[in-house]
Amino acid sequence: MKKIYTLFIGMLVAGSIANAQVVFQSNLSSWSGGLPTDWMGSTTNATVSNITEVPAVMYGTSAAALKNTTTTHKRFSTPTLDVVPSETYEIKMWVKASAGELRTGFYNVSTSAYGTYNSYADLSTVSAGSLVMISQFVTVASTTDSAQFILSFRSTDGVTDIIVDSVAISSSTPPVGTPVTINQIQNTTTPPFDSPYMGQLVETSGIVTATQFNGYYIQDGNGAYNGVFVLDYVNDPTIGDNITITGTVDEYFNYTTIENPSAYTVNSSGNTLPTAITLTTLAVNDEQYEGVLVKVMGATCTADTATNGNGEWTINDGSGALIVDNKMFSFNAVVSSIYNVTGVVDFSFSNFKLLPRDVNDVQISTSINEFENVKVAVYPNPVQNFINFDLNINNYSVRIVDITGKTVSNSVSTSNKHKVNTTNFNNGIYFYTISNNGNTITTNKFIVAK
Repeated sequence: MKKIYTLFIGMLVAGSIANAQVVFQSNLSSWSGGLPTDWMGSTTNATVSNITEVPAVMYGTSAAALKNTTTTHKRFSTPTLDVVPSETYEIKMWVKASAGELRTGFYNVSTSAYGTYNSYADLSTVSAGSLVMISQFVTVASTTDSAQFILSFRSTDGVTDIIVDSVAISSSTPPVGTPVTINQIQNTTTPPFDSPYMGQLVETSGIVTATQFNGYYIQDGNGAYNGVFVLDYVNDPTIGDNITITGTVDEYFNYTTIENPSAYTVNSSGNTLPTAITLTTLAVNDEQYEGVLVKVMGATCTADTATNGNGEWTINDGSGALIVDNKMFSFNAVVSSIYNVTGVVDFSFSNFKLLPRDVNDVQISTSINEFENVKVAVYPNPVQNFINFDLNINNYSVRIVDITGKTVSNSVSTSNKHKVNTTNFNNGIYFYTISNNGNTITTNKFIVAK
């Protein structure tokens, strides 16, 4: 039986060489100073305490035993290799382990940036103490002509290590995913609400509704179960792009994501975005809206970023609290002020959070105590050195904030006409709120352009 198994693995290696361009091969049999000589690229943070030379299981004379009992990953990287921009590469690893987790990724040497990692393979299940071949795909960025491929490992049990016997990396045609809608990926009512496609390679399409440093949100319809976050360090879409991606569905601490697109196509650009569904602040805190574009109206800030920390503030329209996160747009909300907020729904650290994307997503709301019979004239707009307020009442206050929510002027008028000096204001968008005895009369925005 062993001879048949050896032949099977050998045929796999030969097949990868015959059918694709091999960019890296190693049977981990060359060592010096306690480390393998054909590894240890500059992004490696594993040390001799994490890597041990052991007898080969199947190939060559030696193998690498990887040890890391922590849940923080260690990187074991190839040297810098020449690659083709936007190319997909298959990483085949012959591995034996009873415990631990292993995944792959790449480092873009051309731009000094890490790409997206694949999902971890749980070796207690995948290997269970036997030598197996694990295959993962990475697609390098369009800016990448040199890269280091990374084996990322963690959670060994301190008794047995992850034995890496051989690795082969070659260019490859991206794998084909199961065609599904975002609704099919997200729609589940069974706790803990994991996607029915968890761990599967899928192909789906949608319109990009938001982007951030580590990926983007796509949506293929309005409302519940129609949005999802794509973890992607490689591609950089624009809001309004209609894209088709192939990637693996994962649950990141109970947050459904699509990770590591192996195929990415922009079908069209400049599309109308799905309509943001209007919800109460309490209703946003629900699994069905994760990744979806939503809007809340007339919500009072009950805690600012100084109170909450981590760039988060809390709003409540009377139905229940909702956290707003400054992950994409930084705004210093003022406690007791009332806001209309639009954004995509995120989930992290066991909380649903609303993520506004830019200045247009956060608006100071007119209070329910608005003075219906008060006439207001504000001019000019755009403003250069002065902005004038003309009301048919006396005794009102004017507060002006910039696009980050910082108060730049707070003044009181005892007559119906009031003038605010804007000479020291920088060019940009500002918001004014006119109040009387704590009740908001009106709020709006204006532009300073000098």
